[in-house]
Amino acid sequence: MKRIKRLGQVFLKDKRIISFIVDSGRVGEGDTVLEIGPGPGNLTSEILSRGANVISIEKSLEYYQLLQVLFREEIESGRLTLIHGDAVKVDFPGFNKVISNIPYSISSPITFKLLKHKFDLGIIMYQKEFAQRLVASPGTPEYSRITVNVYYFADVEILRIVKRGSFRPVPEVDSALVKIVPRKKFSVIDEDLYFELTKILFSQRRKTIRKILGMDVPYGEKRVEELTPEQIAEISDYITLKKNEDKIHR
Repeated sequence: MKRIKRLGQVFLKDKRIISFIVDSGRVGEGDTVLEIGPGPGNLTSEILSRGANVISIEKSLEYYQLLQVLFREEIESGRLTLIHGDAVKVDFPGFNKVISNIPYSISSPITFKLLKHKFDLGIIMYQKEFAQRLVASPGTPEYSRITVNVYYFADVEILRIVKRGSFRPVPEVDSALVKIVPRKKFSVIDEDLYFELTKILFSQRRKTIRKILGMDVPYGEKRVEELTPEQIAEISDYITLKKNEDKIHR
């Protein structure tokens, strides 16, 4: 077979870790599992063996054609829906779980796209450094806009670190398997304002909140890296209420 262009992705070869991933997703009959970037189908095969239906999105034409051959019976029976396309751009069919070894170059856009959909559980392999940002605490170097925005939508937990030798081709970095359970932690009055505020604050993270915004707000003497997501939400709601109050008094 000619060498297949991998689009910057690496694939799991360690069967024990593949089994651990699917076990962590509690996959069984009745599940519809979304898989992004199946590549040669190592993870796909294990998910299907547990009785679930699978929706696999593959960008590489070569791998897409290979999967059509490898899983011809599953495709014909309707147990596997194979989509050729860019997962960042294509519409996702309905699913209740997502289990993927995603291309790390699309970690951020895919994560936020997934969190806009309704599903029960996600088990996703990320680059280790990205995973650490997802679960970071205030005051740590890894704490970031991504941390805060993902926290708004879901509980996130690192299940295990996966060494680079478990993949082919062998990457330069280790990976981490992450569990995502969608659940809003808190509400804000204006969601768009909250996310825009988060973007502004983290773009100037060394300045105090008051200096960035040019107004008195709760926690104004602190820097954004010192605040919990809930405290950032308090600032967002304060600004929203202040704007509404100013409109009333005009």
